[in-house]
Amino acid sequence: MRQILNAVRRHMANLSLKQKLFVILATISIIPTMVVGYSSQYFMFRSSTEHSASISSQYVEFVSQDIDNYLQELSRSFDELFTNADFQKFLDTPADDLVAQANHIIQFQPILKKTLPFHHEILGVLYLDQKGKHYFYSYQKQLNPNYSFAADPLYKSALLTRKPELTAPHAMGYTLASQENVFSFVRPVVNLNNGQITAWFIIEIREDAIKNMLSANGTTYRQEGQLLLYHDTKGTSVSHTSVQPELLQKLRYALDRQSPRNEEVIFTSQDVEYEATFTDIPYGGWKLVWLAPLNSINKGVEQSYHLTLLIALASLAAALVIAFPVMKFVLMPLYKLKEGMRRLSCGDYSPIDIKHSNDEIGFLVTRYNQTLVELQRLEQEVYQSKLKEKERELLQLQAQINPHFLFNTLETVESYAARNNGEAVGEMVQSVSKMMRYNVRNDGGWSPLKDELSYIKNFLKIHYYRNGSDVYAEFLVDPACLDIPVMKLSIQPFVENAIKYGWSPSMSVDEFLVTIQAELKGDLLYIAVRDTGGGIPADILAKLTPLIQSKGEVIDPYFQKHTGIYNVYRRFLLAYNNEIDFNITAVPSVGTQVEMYVPYRRQVAAAPQQPLAAAAIK
Repeated sequence: MRQILNAVRRHMANLSLKQKLFVILATISIIPTMVVGYSSQYFMFRSSTEHSASISSQYVEFVSQDIDNYLQELSRSFDELFTNADFQKFLDTPADDLVAQANHIIQFQPILKKTLPFHHEILGVLYLDQKGKHYFYSYQKQLNPNYSFAADPLYKSALLTRKPELTAPHAMGYTLASQENVFSFVRPVVNLNNGQITAWFIIEIREDAIKNMLSANGTTYRQEGQLLLYHDTKGTSVSHTSVQPELLQKLRYALDRQSPRNEEVIFTSQDVEYEATFTDIPYGGWKLVWLAPLNSINKGVEQSYHLTLLIALASLAAALVIAFPVMKFVLMPLYKLKEGMRRLSCGDYSPIDIKHSNDEIGFLVTRYNQTLVELQRLEQEVYQSKLKEKERELLQLQAQINPHFLFNTLETVESYAARNNGEAVGEMVQSVSKMMRYNVRNDGGWSPLKDELSYIKNFLKIHYYRNGSDVYAEFLVDPACLDIPVMKLSIQPFVENAIKYGWSPSMSVDEFLVTIQAELKGDLLYIAVRDTGGGIPADILAKLTPLIQSKGEVIDPYFQKHTGIYNVYRRFLLAYNNEIDFNITAVPSVGTQVEMYVPYRRQVAAAPQQPLAAAAIK
């Protein structure tokens, strides 16, 4: 069914209007057949897989419980050892006190001799601790005295566990003679004197003992498939029978993508569909997985699919024969409507000429002609409305910037006036006067770059009086840029933020530097504000990054109270129609950099090429 729909979509794009209507009318006649056929396939497959998953889930739970009970029983069989007084003393015995170690081992070793004969699948038990001691007991294997457990990654990682864990199968490399593969069941040992875990007791279980639990032989479960232990993070699998690497890879991919609430997944490997039912085993991230192919289920669904397809094709052929004579009469007015809409897309508002307008299509064409007239009128209204709305938002955003700075400055003037410092008050008032005159002059929100830079210099003077400390500022400006119009109050907020987040009154003049750079790069004006301060905090930078990447669409609630950078960025988007490249980077203890690439138009003849102009202000 899905293949038919995809084929229809591909070919419909290249058909004429007549052919499209012809196919649509014919297809409507076979929709009920297709829906019934597809539904029957879906529900048959769904019910079959749910029944299979239900049985598989019960079996997986049964085997999982069997493995869990075995490991719990195995762990409990050594509880007497862990509470033994001599064993607890052995935990605290230094690694170089071999005599004391031997005395303690002699006392608790009978417990091991009593326990191990009841577990023939255990090749031995190994003791390791943080002091560097190790002890191995087995009636089947002998320890290699020259083996270094500290150099073995597996046993080294065992010293980091804090709860019982089952490792993947591996060779017992620390024994003499033949080295068999084992599962290591690692159990942390609690020191009863201080409650700390400083030692680990490792039970070496034959690999076949665990694998035999994964065999379906000897059970009443006869569904085709296999059980395997699978480790999530390591990608390790253990099964009584071999598993193809590609199948294991597909299984791992399917398990990584499954929802935590699901206990089964369906995936495909080498054109064979598989169902995997699984459950967790609480010993080191293992899952018990029942893996079974769905060949028998898919075979019945495939037969139903072919039968449904045959019925659908027969219905389609009959529908085409009946519908063809009707199409020719219906299509002529629609062809005219199509041509009129094509002309409309090119800006031609010519109405469509139609002789008969009493039927539904005629009514549609008549309304189309009336809409053309209304559309022309609305187009002009919308255009004028957008211009006014854009201008209003720019003015509102600019108005939000001015009062904030003015209020802070007036507070500083009041402070100096109270101390009778007339010279400072006079210079601050002059600077504020120049800045306010710049703000309110009737220039449409645009001014030459040189005026914006003068505004910044006045701002830095006021900063000196407000904080009683100099800020060194460097202006690297290409003279060819000075007369280029820029958006007013577009650079100063970033200089203010550089001082706010990067500067500290405790810094010397040489420790903090603000650099304002402007130069032409092709058809763009490049503007950068850099500082050598502490850098914008990471949490604020994390809020600015999505704002810039989304072109102002993603707005964090943080900017409802901190409107400075957001307002400037929003004004840039409105003024330059999203044709701005904006970037903010910050490195702790190194500084912050704000870069802008904006389009421009030369208002005066280009000045001769000169070196970049540099200026400093204190």
